[in-house]
Amino acid sequence: MFAGQNKYETRTTDERISRIIGEGGHIAPLVTAAYADSTWSKILSALNLFEKFQQTLPHTVIWPLTIDILSDFVHWATFTQKLTPSTVNAYICHIKLVHKLRKLDFSACESFELKAHIRGAKNLNFYNDNTRIVKKAMTLPLLRLLGHALATSNWSNNTKIVLWSALTLSFFGSFRVGEILSKSENFFNVKETFLWSDITFFEDQSIQIHVKIPKSRKENGELISLFAFPHYNCCPISALLTLKNSANVSMYTQKPVFMFDSGKILTCKNLNKVILNLLHPHIGKDAFFYSCRSFRPAMPSALAALPIAGNEKFIKRWGRWNSDVFERYIRLNHKAKKKIFKRFAKALLL
Repeated sequence: MFAGQNKYETRTTDERISRIIGEGGHIAPLVTAAYADSTWSKILSALNLFEKFQQTLPHTVIWPLTIDILSDFVHWATFTQKLTPSTVNAYICHIKLVHKLRKLDFSACESFELKAHIRGAKNLNFYNDNTRIVKKAMTLPLLRLLGHALATSNWSNNTKIVLWSALTLSFFGSFRVGEILSKSENFFNVKETFLWSDITFFEDQSIQIHVKIPKSRKENGELISLFAFPHYNCCPISALLTLKNSANVSMYTQKPVFMFDSGKILTCKNLNKVILNLLHPHIGKDAFFYSCRSFRPAMPSALAALPIAGNEKFIKRWGRWNSDVFERYIRLNHKAKKKIFKRFAKALLL
């Protein structure tokens, strides 16, 4: 999608949506806008997988899908495709949505029998040796390691500063990286992509970032404030200022922040590769435990590791959590948990 292109006009003619709706189907523009581009892509992935399963059958499948067909699909996805139960369940949810969009009966997707199949897959998964890799929270020492590895790499100065800006901003801002990185390296939409016009620089070495489409779906987006961190050369403000000056963006504020000199835009997929390539020579296989997802819990985990009264309130505010869901992002080490236990023990003895 090119700059300035209307996303609603684009979506109404999107080939993905046409495939999901089916031949002769029609969907209102506002309905297409009800789901993010990434959601439409996930729905299409589920449909593609089901069509792959359909090719293994000796007969033609007719929609709406029956309980038997869906049960066979769950069995095939679990044992042939080796998908996790959570992934299979997500695909079933997307297939259910396809039924709804096509105005078909979706009761089979909600049947007790189908839920029992998925529950059985979850139970069997407890005995599976192929445990899922849980991403660890990024730490300041690892961020510094990334910076050192990046500085000593043979990449161009422009590539280095674009990547370093993205890494430091993600870390200190506790961003969902999808909020600041483009979905495509070739195209961008001014209504969605993180642009230089979305950053306000202040004289006190602080900035305010406008996230236009946050996960909360707030009507006017969200404003995130960041401040200078004058330690270890890890300051996100300094990195952004260096990038801004090198990119000469004074006249091009509608330009993506993380755009390389080549015109390519940094994506989450490519940043994941960078993180793995930079860390692997130093920490070996442990590098697989880190990705873009490691930045969201970085600051909350660091704060939670210091059990001081009121931390929960500050964690929620910094990470923009409206509920206690932030607790799922906090990954404490054994030493930090010991400190918390001592506080519990002291309270019990009072």
